[in-house]
Amino acid sequence: MALLLSPLTNKIHKVLIITSSGGGGLLQAANAKEQEVKGKNPSAIVVRRDVMTDWIWPFGKLCVAGWNKAQIKGNVRIQSNLGRSNRIADRLFWLHIFFFTLKLLFKEDIDQVIDTQVLGTSAIIKAIRFFNRRRKKQVYLEKVLVDLPTKKATHFFLAIKALKPVDRKHFKLITIPPMLEKGETEEDFWRVNCNLTVSELQYEDYYIRKSFSKYRNLDRKAETMALKTRYQTQEERRLIEETIRRGKNEFSSFGEERKEVEFIIPPSAFVCTILLGSQPASDATFNYVKKFIEIAKEKKGQNPSIYLFVYCANHQPKQQTLFQRVVDLVTSLADYPSSLTVIPMSFQNEDVIAPLFFRSDITCTRSGGQTAMELMSVARGQIWVHSEAKKEIGTLTNEELLAGIPCWESASAAYLQQARNAKIVTPDTFAPLVYDLLS
Repeated sequence: MALLLSPLTNKIHKVLIITSSGGGGLLQAANAKEQEVKGKNPSAIVVRRDVMTDWIWPFGKLCVAGWNKAQIKGNVRIQSNLGRSNRIADRLFWLHIFFFTLKLLFKEDIDQVIDTQVLGTSAIIKAIRFFNRRRKKQVYLEKVLVDLPTKKATHFFLAIKALKPVDRKHFKLITIPPMLEKGETEEDFWRVNCNLTVSELQYEDYYIRKSFSKYRNLDRKAETMALKTRYQTQEERRLIEETIRRGKNEFSSFGEERKEVEFIIPPSAFVCTILLGSQPASDATFNYVKKFIEIAKEKKGQNPSIYLFVYCANHQPKQQTLFQRVVDLVTSLADYPSSLTVIPMSFQNEDVIAPLFFRSDITCTRSGGQTAMELMSVARGQIWVHSEAKKEIGTLTNEELLAGIPCWESASAAYLQQARNAKIVTPDTFAPLVYDLLS
């Protein structure tokens, strides 16, 4: 197919997308923006770079590994400390990011720069300004605010607020409307937190991936719907089938070509999705499943068919992964409630997750910005946000639940509470909500 040329420049449009492995949402936002670019101009060439793994390695890879481990362990303190270290990393690697950006701008003759991550805002703009002078271009840094705009999003905001007036001329913040406090205006919010005027913003609808867009304007009807999961190896397929056979619900398994297991969900079925991040909190996920089994047992004969889709990250053979733990839990129980079908899931593409979010009566997730926007776009059931909060005696307050969510994600959880009446839950507190829904 012949490449289409830009009618304005008579050349192929080249877009640099800068992202980071320091969070699954940053990568998914980059995917959403790449799909948007290709949707508007199929001939555009997209160049992607990962700041953490391409530009500041090996330090970046160590930070990514530390962040992922803290997420799996559910360690809020370490996640918060790593989040606060962004300011130090920004200073340490300013020159690295400046020179890598500058080199790439000239090498690829870039026409547009989209940035979905936190580090090097000033360095990237300086490189763009130098490039613009030499190539006589007008390239801007289009900074995508992946996390929800709240006053706690300081990991994005501090660097933006510190920009000099000459740099802000080459900067545009892409965002959704912020969460305001009583008596606060949008102008106040952006001036105080970012030193920006509304004219320096670009409000957009939720920047969601293509598969989510299909469900955005749909109403959920009382009709049968197909949901699926994909597997990566034959062992994974065997483990999935062993697990779901404990339930009475039917499924279809497709072989090597598609590597899918499909479920035909009747309108009366109760569907729940547990997806605690790209690196799911292992013990919390396991405990949610364990509690769901207990609930199904107690309501034996009373409740409808329940489908529990559980994201467990990738399975490694002969290792006690979360995937294996969930399988062992379900398959080892003698008195298993046949109304409950547990579906363990490894990494899934967006075309699997989007219909799951749409059909689920409950989604239990973390409150990363990209996940939150995709939930607000397509979820028709209840939105639950997972907290690591624990308390020996008494009921957890909303403030204590929010304190069990790291960094800016706690403010994103509050945003979801305000926008979609989200519930903040833990494996110890969510059971009464399930009982109410099943009743």
